[in-house]
Amino acid sequence: MRGYDDDRNTKVYISIALIGGLILGAGFNGLIGAILPESGQMNILSVPDNIGVGKSTIVKLITFSNGAAVGNVNITLSGAAVSYGKTDENGMLELPVYATTNGSIGVTASRSGYRNGTSVIKATPGLDVSAIPSSITSGVTTYVTFTVKSMGKPVSGIYVNISGDGIAFEGLTDPSGQVIKQINAPNTGKIYATARKDGYADGSAVVTSVSQQILTVYSTHSSLTVNVPVYVALTVTSGGSPIADAVISISGAATGDGITNQDGKTIILLTPHTTGTITASASKTGFAGGHITITSTGTQSLSVSASPSSITAGNPTFVTFTVKSGNSFISDSTVTLTGAASGNAVTNQNGIAIIHVNSTGAGTITATASLKGYTVGTTTFAAVGQQTISVSASPSNLTNGAATFVTFTVKSGSNPVSGATVSVSGGGITEDGMTNTAGQVTMQLTASGAVAINVVARKDGYTDAQMTLGH
Repeated sequence: MRGYDDDRNTKVYISIALIGGLILGAGFNGLIGAILPESGQMNILSVPDNIGVGKSTIVKLITFSNGAAVGNVNITLSGAAVSYGKTDENGMLELPVYATTNGSIGVTASRSGYRNGTSVIKATPGLDVSAIPSSITSGVTTYVTFTVKSMGKPVSGIYVNISGDGIAFEGLTDPSGQVIKQINAPNTGKIYATARKDGYADGSAVVTSVSQQILTVYSTHSSLTVNVPVYVALTVTSGGSPIADAVISISGAATGDGITNQDGKTIILLTPHTTGTITASASKTGFAGGHITITSTGTQSLSVSASPSSITAGNPTFVTFTVKSGNSFISDSTVTLTGAASGNAVTNQNGIAIIHVNSTGAGTITATASLKGYTVGTTTFAAVGQQTISVSASPSNLTNGAATFVTFTVKSGSNPVSGATVSVSGGGITEDGMTNTAGQVTMQLTASGAVAINVVARKDGYTDAQMTLGH
């Protein structure tokens, strides 16, 4: 609180210096008594000495005597405001003063050993001005209500001067203390409303004129097809924020309208009646309009691709079909299979449909993609017959009762087949194994008896291979 005390001391010293200056300027011998009260007379200064009625105002009070600050002085206010306080040791007091009526507020300073000091604070009713709305958009006509009150009550017959931002006019408040003006500010800036009337302190309010925000429109579709109805979602924003209650108007190759919700979105069913451009325009009071264009095209062609591009007959396989039109993925397209296999599915939002294809025989499978408003697209892929495999053993003869490591090799043509199951049964043996990347698996076998030892190699997509082991 040192800074606060210093500030108060400074004000006391300034007051003393001013008084001292008057003393020196007037001379010591005849005018001291005229300027300085005799010793023991309390003096009091009020800053400010004129306050508004109906408002709480902080008044700074300074008490001194014979040019020196006097502290711990009792301060009493009477008349238009009533209050009480006591100055600190530096003769300073900040007192909230609330004048209930206009007129004078008597200030009395008293302390034992001093004659009372008095001063007067003038209380004048002030005019309070408010504006609703306090912010308008330039270029947009807006009704603004100015209300003038004094001591919380409306005041009629008050001239309100309105100026700034390229406009200038005035009005007279009605019995409710209001004047309503239609304002269309040509520029951005401040508009000042000043209220004046004899017997009142002036009051004012400020209306800010701001620039229009620009609407931006987004669409879920950049192109549509003639005579194909599509639900199009449109979003309106301004400065990155969604704009509710914006009106959307559709014109051009399609027509329609809608109003955005609290998320700035609306959905409109559009059916282009011709090729060309569709314009979606957004408008709302207080905003500069925005728009987006959508292209309306003639019937487009579909293309469809399959992955994998071939399957093995009799081996059910998931096949992924992708449907596009140009570079765009097409949803809701039906993919139908004919030929060596049958089935159908509908593409998702990424233009993909997955079908579990099971061809009972080798041949060609045709996949056809279709959607209203598009010419069909087709592709073919093959269902091939199963490949053959062979299995061999080393050694191929066993000795009964002797444990022997036997290596089985599975091939398709000259190529090793990994992941093939090799099953050995008979002669007291029941063993299974799976070939590695070299197409081989090694088992420890112990034969007994005279029953044949059979070996079978299997893998999906291949015909089984068989052989026997001697023993």
